[in-house]
Amino acid sequence: MNGPLIFLAVEVATIVCALLLAVRVMASRPRLRTAQLMALIAVNTACAVVLAHQEYGYWAPAAFRIDVGRWAAVLNLARNLTAGLIMLLCFSLFTDRRRFPRGLLILFAAQVGLEMAAWSAWPGLAPLPALMQALFAGLALHWTAADWRVDLVESRRRARAVTLGVVGLVTLVSGLLTRVVIAPDSAASYAVHVGLTCAYLAVLASVLFQITSGDVGRRLDFGAGAERAKPPGEAAPDPALARLIDLLETGRVWEQEGLSLKGLATRVGLPEYRLRKLIHEELGDRNFNALLHRYRIAEACRQLADPAVARTPILTIALSVGYASVGTFNRGFREIMGVAPSEYRVTALAPK
Repeated sequence: MNGPLIFLAVEVATIVCALLLAVRVMASRPRLRTAQLMALIAVNTACAVVLAHQEYGYWAPAAFRIDVGRWAAVLNLARNLTAGLIMLLCFSLFTDRRRFPRGLLILFAAQVGLEMAAWSAWPGLAPLPALMQALFAGLALHWTAADWRVDLVESRRRARAVTLGVVGLVTLVSGLLTRVVIAPDSAASYAVHVGLTCAYLAVLASVLFQITSGDVGRRLDFGAGAERAKPPGEAAPDPALARLIDLLETGRVWEQEGLSLKGLATRVGLPEYRLRKLIHEELGDRNFNALLHRYRIAEACRQLADPAVARTPILTIALSVGYASVGTFNRGFREIMGVAPSEYRVTALAPK
């Protein structure tokens, strides 16, 4: 009896931690997208634990069993939204892109529909939405790891490491093992359920502690939106900062194709970790590529608005400011200016 009772206590603690986390982040920053997503994920985790307790009830003593009745469909949908919500959260936290890909939103909606169909009428469909969840988890892992090297925010770099472990262990394991690889009514499936619930509790308790022990807003968005402490070109008392600004403003190092954070650190004469901190805290950039884009797009805008080079191909301008291809240039330009380079040129050169 001790084993089932201890595990029941773990389940209850997991549900309580999840709901407390949801309340905490929403009470602090209700309009912040990352807070909303984190709260939904926490609530969905609580739903998953409640429903799993019913589904695996035959492994527990009769006194510990529950019946959620008609709420089962709602709880099932909530728990199967988690992978897609984690994908959205990782996109919001770890990329500097403004718009989430529309095709993935459509795929997410399709997964929701398939989950409902598999639960209510066609259980044979269950592996398909499970594989879609695995895809969402894979994309979350990709966005978490893709810009790790050029991320300038130390707290966000640490969060990437934690996220990789959580998404890899929890989302992929729960989505694939319990729905595709292992029979759902087997002892192995129950063992995975026990392990996942313990993992949920550890993760939720850790996140709740971290969130509660400091400024929730800064911990959720890693200081995004902060004003630049020193605009580029302003006199700087720090010699290293002065060298950095001179390389950017006068040396125009950003024109060098393939410039890396390590290469710039060597030229400034600082270790990489100190240059990351210097750029983030003094210039306000959270990502090294964002710093390069800012300088490169500013120079491209100047050239596109110059009548003297009105006949110069956009590809030539893109290459001259450090881009390896016009496609990368176009994407970076749209992200910052909101229009394509060709549209910008037409507007800038139009008679006033």
